[in-house]
Amino acid sequence: MFRRILVSLLLFFCFYGISNACVGKTIYIGHLDTKEEEMVSNILSRLITERTGTSVKLKKYSNVSALLNSASSGEVDLFVFDSNKINELSKTTDFEKAKSDFNTKFNLVFLKPLLESKSDYTVPIIRKDTLKKFPALPRLIEKLNGLVQPSVISDLVKDSEKRGTKDTVRDFLKSKNLI
Repeated sequence: MFRRILVSLLLFFCFYGISNACVGKTIYIGHLDTKEEEMVSNILSRLITERTGTSVKLKKYSNVSALLNSASSGEVDLFVFDSNKINELSKTTDFEKAKSDFNTKFNLVFLKPLLESKSDYTVPIIRKDTLKKFPALPRLIEKLNGLVQPSVISDLVKDSEKRGTKDTVRDFLKSKNLI
């Protein structure tokens, strides 16, 4: 009898700890003040919240430098930049060099690009500290690879003007079996 109670208690605390691993924590996603970037951030937000239970808050910025400074100082945990913004900031078109520069200068890590063509890419960028707190986050975000094409985002923005962002994002993620 004692053994059953002990095993039951151990199982309860093990599963309780796993299910609440991300609950109560907040991730801040930064984005520039464009409808397309806001849509991508809303997609990330909903995916993270639905799949992990983690709270996500969006922060809007008027320019690239302000967003990068906020990420460097810890106000933003995650954001998405395209190759044009990265090349402008790192003064190079070499992806690996830019990746290394962001890592050493800003303490930021490039995740696997969401979109990638010859010289263009769109990549989620995360703070190292955030990566330590949420080690499974890259795997979750990778599920969006290839799904956030510019034409798709443009269509989602148009749809959100009629139906609202929350409904549009939820329906998009459900249609891709992500939530």
